[in-house]
Amino acid sequence: MTKNEKVQKLFMKIPDILLEKAVPITFKKNSIVISKGEKTEYAYFIVSGKLYVQAEFLDGSVYQFSQLQEGSIISDLEVLSGEFINAATLIASEDSLTLRIPIKLFVTELENNHGFLQYVATAMAKKMYRSSYERGNNLFKFGLDRVATYLIKNYEKDNIKGNYAKITKTREVMASEIGISIRTVNRAVQKLKQESYVSIRYGKIVISEEQYKKLLQLIEW
Repeated sequence: MTKNEKVQKLFMKIPDILLEKAVPITFKKNSIVISKGEKTEYAYFIVSGKLYVQAEFLDGSVYQFSQLQEGSIISDLEVLSGEFINAATLIASEDSLTLRIPIKLFVTELENNHGFLQYVATAMAKKMYRSSYERGNNLFKFGLDRVATYLIKNYEKDNIKGNYAKITKTREVMASEIGISIRTVNRAVQKLKQESYVSIRYGKIVISEEQYKKLLQLIEW
């Protein structure tokens, strides 16, 4: 199915009354679409582009755990739950075109149009299923990034001898300082070793200058 066919299929699912009142809104890359904790004022249909769901932790770190693409609906969770407070922050990962609809009109159509209600509920269920199914891999990616960032910082402040730095801290200390489990640290270190981002000598993590540069590229990705 081509991109145009997907867009046409999306429009076929949206009731005419909503299309008549919809306002095209373009979000530039990295702009905020909705913010967590704010009142839900609009529903959006993604016509083109990609958005990602962002979670913020108490330590200030930010984690991307889901992505929405064309055809996805924004604010369906808030409406169907009856909460009307944004559950997460959405950021445009690329220039994206959406159709913005006043939330009251969206709710009214759900209440009166059972076919549309089924469509929205099914779409939300599929979205949540994918998110739940992929969460394990995403959480590991998050832990991997944090371990890599930690190793970069320790390389930069450690005394380099022979163009390499040795991380003398135990995995338990690393886990405590990073704020993740020892199991996650061990899995991340093993993965980094397999991909040649670090080396292990006598049980300690060793990072060469070349590996340090590769770690920097890894974090940028």
